[in-house]
Amino acid sequence: MSRACWQKAENIQQNINVHAGLKEGNLAWLNALGFEGVRVQADLYKILSRSMEYARLTNGAYDMTIFPLVKLWQEAAVNNRLPDPDTINIAKAKVGYQNLRFVAPDQVFFMKKGLMIDLGSPASGYFCDEVAAIMEEAGVEHFMVDGGGEIFARGLNKGEYAWKVGVQDPFHKEKVLQDIELNGRGVSTSGNYEKFALINGQKYAHIIDPRSGYPQTGAASVTVIADSTQAANEMSTALCVMGGARGIEFVRAQKNVEALIVENVEGRLAFYRTNAFL
Repeated sequence: MSRACWQKAENIQQNINVHAGLKEGNLAWLNALGFEGVRVQADLYKILSRSMEYARLTNGAYDMTIFPLVKLWQEAAVNNRLPDPDTINIAKAKVGYQNLRFVAPDQVFFMKKGLMIDLGSPASGYFCDEVAAIMEEAGVEHFMVDGGGEIFARGLNKGEYAWKVGVQDPFHKEKVLQDIELNGRGVSTSGNYEKFALINGQKYAHIIDPRSGYPQTGAASVTVIADSTQAANEMSTALCVMGGARGIEFVRAQKNVEALIVENVEGRLAFYRTNAFL
């Protein structure tokens, strides 16, 4: 079983990491040849088709075709110079999940030239879900899978106690805002307190708003609990873009989704919570 888990991790790393190098059927291959339509590896097709569901659900607040903008802001950080509005608009014009087409069981087509996919957001959540499925199929009743920030847990810790995960205070890393219990669910936290770009001494969030083309400013930290870790992962990204008031309204309209959104409003913290975080 452990070998199967490690093999799954290796397959995901090779096939859905945009920086893993050009290999037939992987994400780099798709980004290079997607306008012609290509057959992709099973993991890549699976994660992409699920990502399309969340892109539609969030009306593009989460968009896996964000890579042209991600690249632009990464280069801006390296050059220590903000991109100009025209350059941002050119990159933004290449973004749009609506320009992806899927043909089961394994074909993906780009309907626009210049489209490029970045699966950095859902990759660790997808990993957690897939490893959890392997564990469950093997009959393991009590386990926790940590994908490096995203977590899925089932059963009990040591078979006795509820699995607990601490939600970090985005402004005081040594503090825990709240402990939450997990059983058969996944949790993900996104925000700008750990990952950011420094340009001319100013911090810019690593999460880009697909609609504006600029780093999101809506939330400092978002934690989401959902039935799948990939869902939690992608929704936490989307809620960072939506911001607190709109984001919590969106979550309350969903089934089996809980969220805690923390905003910094002129130096004061604002909290938006669903029932699990009260």
